[in-house]
Amino acid sequence: MAEKYLNCILFKTNKTQLMQIDILGKVREKKLPYNNTLLPLYEAVVNSIHAIEENSATSSGIIEIEVIRSNQVNLEFDGGESLAPVTDFIITDNGIGFNDDNYESFNYAHSTYKIDKGGKGIGRITWLRAFNKAEIESVYRNNGSMMKRVFNFEPTRKGIENHENTTLATNGKVSRYTKVHLKSLKEEYQKWCNSKLEDISLKIIEHCFTYFLDENCPRIIIKDEKEQLVVNDLFGLYTRQAVENKKIKVKGNEFSLDIVKLYSPKPDNKIHYRAHKRDVVSEKITNHIPELQKFIEDENGDKFSIGVYVSGGYLDTKVNEERTEIGFSKTETLFPDDLKQEDISNEIVNVIRDKFKDYLATLSETRIDRVKKFVKDHPRYRYLLKYKKEALKGISSTIPDSKLEIELFKIQKNLETEVISEASSIMTSIEDLEQKENFNTEHSELYNKIIEVGNAKLSEYILHRKLVLKLLETHLKKSDQGKYSKEDSVHNLIFPLKKTSDDIALDEHNLWVIDERLAFHDYLASDRPFTNVERTASTSLQRADLLIFNKAHILNEDTKPYSSIVIVEFKRPMRDDYTEEENPINQINKYAREIINNDVLDKDGRPFDIREGTPLYAYIISDLTPKLRQFAQDQNYTLLPDNNGYFNFNRNYNLYVEIISFDKLISDSKKRNKILFEKLNLPTI
Repeated sequence: MAEKYLNCILFKTNKTQLMQIDILGKVREKKLPYNNTLLPLYEAVVNSIHAIEENSATSSGIIEIEVIRSNQVNLEFDGGESLAPVTDFIITDNGIGFNDDNYESFNYAHSTYKIDKGGKGIGRITWLRAFNKAEIESVYRNNGSMMKRVFNFEPTRKGIENHENTTLATNGKVSRYTKVHLKSLKEEYQKWCNSKLEDISLKIIEHCFTYFLDENCPRIIIKDEKEQLVVNDLFGLYTRQAVENKKIKVKGNEFSLDIVKLYSPKPDNKIHYRAHKRDVVSEKITNHIPELQKFIEDENGDKFSIGVYVSGGYLDTKVNEERTEIGFSKTETLFPDDLKQEDISNEIVNVIRDKFKDYLATLSETRIDRVKKFVKDHPRYRYLLKYKKEALKGISSTIPDSKLEIELFKIQKNLETEVISEASSIMTSIEDLEQKENFNTEHSELYNKIIEVGNAKLSEYILHRKLVLKLLETHLKKSDQGKYSKEDSVHNLIFPLKKTSDDIALDEHNLWVIDERLAFHDYLASDRPFTNVERTASTSLQRADLLIFNKAHILNEDTKPYSSIVIVEFKRPMRDDYTEEENPINQINKYAREIINNDVLDKDGRPFDIREGTPLYAYIISDLTPKLRQFAQDQNYTLLPDNNGYFNFNRNYNLYVEIISFDKLISDSKKRNKILFEKLNLPTI
């Protein structure tokens, strides 16, 4: 008898002794994933269904699940009590029971006894991966007699402990039953185990969906000390007995889809992949149809989710023995037996889009309208409505503007990356002038996309400039406390303090406010002592606000590594309390001497003589208060034609210095950007 079920046996000795698997070793072989904490319960329930199916004499199958909780009381945050953690499940059925054949099969891992039902012969191993042990008690019929078998299934080498099998004196009063007590859920799994009976029921429905479609499905009752539910009734309530079946083919493999509107209390739009009538893995439909993040409303205003339950011979053959994974191919292959999950899901999504197209159209319209409303005030995202409409449908219509802009920014960046990639691919394939001239015609859609993406980026760029100038003007005004901003506020707006050009990105500074050309430098140090500036050999602790080393001109045959060096000094708005030591003109001269009298280093750390023709430029940016005007006049500085600054050239240092008032700085910058502001309909005043 035993050999009938022993696919699990490794080998026979010369004495023909059967070598059984070490159950403890099998339990330790793999860890049950936390998201499969209820898998042991599913295994017990499906075993009960099979036992009832096997007993043709059973007129009406009944499975009862008792939920045992710990004695501890859990407190909610509001002070109320919540359900205590689940520790045990007791599953009782009136099926055929643990007769000799079933018990013999139970004794061996990988038994083929239920192979025709998709049985793997190791489902009970999952019991011991989550629970400390299982206690089994079964009354069954054997040759006209009623027998009672009891035993424990424990994580030991042989697994079966304390086995007893006795004949009962029935007097016609003993009914057949099997009770499986999954005892002491391990603490690490308790927090992953659903507590509410309704939640557990929904999980059972999800896992055993196909069985519930059968009109002969056993009546499954779940209860605890306070509540009792009939799972079949919940199935009828949630599905409204309206399940549509559809067949699809993917690379020659046929799949059956059970499509249902689920009127459950929680939104749960999913595709469920089944093997042998049991749920194995699932994926969110929102991965493919972003609109389906929440409930859909039917014609009566009732909310439902979409559930698609997929089955097929391909899935039956690819499920692993623990029923936790399906062996989908990870890469594209030519073999029909190697399907990727997305091969199937793409076909399913087409079915969903067709069946629920009216609902989806309503959801999409609501979300797109939300984006359109936002774009009216943020036109730089308008082109996304043209090129990324599907992605926009995935944005919730109820999120606040701040979060909506973050989502739009992400989609914008994705589109920019796509455009760059697509354009680069095409441009590298263009070999001659004629192809270049035909680019606009042959790739008009890409060309228009490049223009629109570029315009949006330009709009964002121009708007940024407008806001920077507005913020600078704010810094120059007297506060409510009658004080002006410190010079650090202005400095930090133009270029971050204590940083170098190696620390920040090109769009993180605003040197363009002073001079557009300053952005294209080789190296910049902001408020750093000369001794900490990589491009000088000075040991001085003096620090210029900005010290800029400009790139050498490409066509210049001179070997100097820098075309010029620029010094920028900021002063607090309306400052007029300078001492002779704090004279900004003297400060600039000191910095120039420090640069000239010490070696300047190129990017490779090699010294060169700065006095051999490299010009120095300096900007003093400050309000032209009486004290500063006096300093300028005393040192023979020339007043600029607009009376908003001074300039001077120091031949000894090859140094050109310009004193620029804050008013002139802002005014000149506005004039340079005026045409850009006007094109974007931004006020220039």
